Amino acid sequence: MPRRPATLSALEAPARVDRRAHLVDTALRLFAAGGYHGVGIDTILAAAGVAKKTLYSHFPSKTALIAEVLRERDRRFLASLAACVDAGETPLARLQAVFDWHARWFAEADFAGCMFLNVAAEFHGAEAGLAQIARDHKQALETFLAGLLAPLTGAEVAPLRAAELKLLLDGAIGVALVSGDAAGAAARAWDMARRLLGPLPADQG
Repeated sequence: MPRRPATLSALEAPARVDRRAHLVDTALRLFAAGGYHGVGIDTILAAAGVAKKTLYSHFPSKTALIAEVLRERDRRFLASLAACVDAGETPLARLQAVFDWHARWFAEADFAGCMFLNVAAEFHGAEAGLAQIARDHKQALETFLAGLLAPLTGAEVAPLRAAELKLLLDGAIGVALVSGDAAGAAARAWDMARRLLGPLPADQG
């Protein structure tokens, strides 16, 4: 039986190498669960077990810490997703693995939505740097999807379909968060994605 691909939580806690990494990991967990405005610096310091001076020696502001948290989330998210996709044996199976990965993420006990959508919602464009990190993450996901789609749709059509599938995934995140129907949200998104793709040659499916 093939080994089950890693999910996001499985890659959430790499080995700690320094206090900076520990602060980022602690803040990531707290911001993901409690929001960026809802979690204060004192809460992060207490959870990480470090002094305020230590935090500010690495990050000059809370905004700078949030920015690094988002960059770390981006790295873990894309690495975990790629590991899951690599287990697929056909182009269509690799694409479907993206939706399967999201279904497992939605079902995790600590699922609290997308940190990149959340930062955009909480700051409403007030922090241009954070908004850019969020856009960069979504663009990276779209580019990743386009690479998976190219063998199925051709390189010219792949970017358009990737943008559509990213929209479906973002919608599924919201549905899963509000409804609690993790499996259903991801499955419906995949059904719509499959209809967008239309008929495929047998050797691609």
